[in-house]
Amino acid sequence: MAHRTLSGLAAAALTLAAFGAVGFTAGRAAAEQAVVVASTAPGYAQGQLVPDGAAVSVPDGANAMFLFANGRMLRVKGPFDGPLDRMPDASGWTGVGSLVGGERFFQTDLGAARAVGTPMQKGEEQVFTLDPGRAGTQCVKSGGTVLLRKPADPALIPATLRAEGREAAATLRWDKGAAVPWPRELPMSDGTAVSVAGPDGRVRHSLTLRVIAAEGIGAGQGAELAVRLAGAGCAAQAAALLDPVRDSVAPLNLYLATDRGLYPTYRSGETVTLVLQTNRDAHLYCYLRNTRGQLTPIYPPGPSASSLVEGHRTLTLAGDSMPVPLRAAERSGSLSADQEVRCFAAGRDLGADLPGRQDAFRPLSDEAAARLERTLASLKQTELVMAQVILRVE
Repeated sequence: MAHRTLSGLAAAALTLAAFGAVGFTAGRAAAEQAVVVASTAPGYAQGQLVPDGAAVSVPDGANAMFLFANGRMLRVKGPFDGPLDRMPDASGWTGVGSLVGGERFFQTDLGAARAVGTPMQKGEEQVFTLDPGRAGTQCVKSGGTVLLRKPADPALIPATLRAEGREAAATLRWDKGAAVPWPRELPMSDGTAVSVAGPDGRVRHSLTLRVIAAEGIGAGQGAELAVRLAGAGCAAQAAALLDPVRDSVAPLNLYLATDRGLYPTYRSGETVTLVLQTNRDAHLYCYLRNTRGQLTPIYPPGPSASSLVEGHRTLTLAGDSMPVPLRAAERSGSLSADQEVRCFAAGRDLGADLPGRQDAFRPLSDEAAARLERTLASLKQTELVMAQVILRVE
């Protein structure tokens, strides 16, 4: 159930071609390495590297999209287990469909396309602007000017950067703009570790620099650059570079299953754990249909809880995220004890529009349930997808 469709689906491959890579030179990323563009498969996040020959696992009900260094794009719809680089050419497949269609596999060769003026190219400069407010590994391009953006956290303004194991330090104030050049006092070489402290002198975290060779990365080489970033451990920067690709070819999607898979069976009273993942940040709403046909809101778990979930992060609804345990229903005579969980992911906050938002874990009245259906059906301009799972009881 998707109330918003992408325009120009028939030209999806042509849109994708704008992000291709052209040719290869020595020292560039291996052609069969890939990076995750979008995924609802647990364990796979945007910007994550898939090494040459590595097996991937996409469960039933999930899907994932991969971009290879040579510009080849591959979409896999689960169930699938195996290495991506041993798949046959698309011409030999029996299940080839559109990138946003229902077939299990699709690939397209983008290597012959040019990427002049594409959003991916325009975002490269922003990708290489470092964020001192974020811990971990960050990449810079060799031979280029390195900029440091102003941290979102005011507790890091000004920020003092110190090369770990050395005396060199520099204080950044961002008095004249949102970005400042890398301080000359600090070394900038591959593997350099830098601690970041706030105005009080307390070290908040550290970041490690990785230098990406600029040789061979020119106009139209966004696919290879994304793979290089992922391979260097700079998954967040690779993800930022891939955002325009994802937004062009991967509509909002939602995976919903249980810790026992997509078709689970339980004994009466057993605890149920839900497993969910979206392929981008979204607002999530889940309802349980009980044995009497009543709908009960179960996520968000309260009126003050946020509905916003982070894309590519697996969410398990149990424990603290669901304070009222979800259990398989008790059988009553010959009546079925099967239950249904239905979840919706939306591109915007629907909290003010959905009945029952203030009454989590309380069954909706018949009128409120009917109003919920009408509300969801009327959201024509909202990105909205639905997934469901049946909880069968032995």
